[in-house]
Amino acid sequence: FNQPMETGVVIPTPDKNNKKNLVFDEERFEDTFLKCLICRETFDEDEKMPKMLPCHHTFCLDCLKQMFRVEGEFRRNLTSAFRSMPVAVKISCPTCREGLIASEAEILRLPNDHTVRELVAFVRCTGKPDVAYCKKHQMQPLNFFCEPCITPVCRDCTVIDHKEKNGHIVMNVEEALHKYVPVLDETLTEMESEEKTLHDKRMALEKASDNLEQIQKELGVQIRQTFDRIRDAIDERERELYTAAEHEIDKKRQEISDQLELALNREETFKSERMKLNTAKETKNIAAMFSNHQSAREALMEKVTVHGPSRAIRDFAVSFQFNSRQENNIRHYISNFGDVTFKNA
Repeated sequence: FNQPMETGVVIPTPDKNNKKNLVFDEERFEDTFLKCLICRETFDEDEKMPKMLPCHHTFCLDCLKQMFRVEGEFRRNLTSAFRSMPVAVKISCPTCREGLIASEAEILRLPNDHTVRELVAFVRCTGKPDVAYCKKHQMQPLNFFCEPCITPVCRDCTVIDHKEKNGHIVMNVEEALHKYVPVLDETLTEMESEEKTLHDKRMALEKASDNLEQIQKELGVQIRQTFDRIRDAIDERERELYTAAEHEIDKKRQEISDQLELALNREETFKSERMKLNTAKETKNIAAMFSNHQSAREALMEKVTVHGPSRAIRDFAVSFQFNSRQENNIRHYISNFGDVTFKNA
């Protein structure tokens, strides 16, 4: 373990001013020392407890118990002398083939490999998933951020591709987060406020649309009930009045539909941008934070006005009017009988 390895655990040096990191090859380290050579699963504190054989080779408890069961079944099937599982069997070390005669209880009492247990605990505490590495400079963690380039960089990047004398402003990732998270918070607050406003307008538009549907149903009932008594003579006139009514309602419905669609699209845009910003913020992905923040600001700056239901729509009403005294002479007046009137504020 005296040799510096590659990828995985990043341990800062004692000197806080020295920003170099010691990087271990954690994947190779785990495969070699922290996984059972039989099942290739990582040791733990339960069924995968690392047990040391007398030959000093270590395997997990689960695999050793399985070896005991397999050997016992083999011995029992080999001769009729064993009617049940043997109390003790001989198992061989998979690495050196040294034999060990033991019962299942003795396998359970095999000494734990405390060195392996401590190494497993150490690796779990290193936070390996939190480490990101430079794609250009192998095995270098992205501990810095170049402000003009809006990208995370490694130590080698700061002295090769992102030199301060060339106009690059490089800062620690934590400093960048501290500086720009408030800016993102402000944008998120604005988007949430705008999203709430759009939601309220959408609800009002949907209510206005429902009212139009109800008005149309009531109007249709009135028209049908009246013309059922004189259907043969007024089919044509009925179609004219019904068409006129639908025409006006469709105009109002289209008005609401256009605004509703616009509100829904804007609402989905803000919701999507807000989720991406929140994800970038929670994962502390600086590159995503800047790109998504720019996209969010563009969405906010886009000049799209969503109108709520106007007074003309809210107070919109339709009724079918006629003079009942005309029924006796309806055949003489059928061409002009009845009318659909619309009330606008």
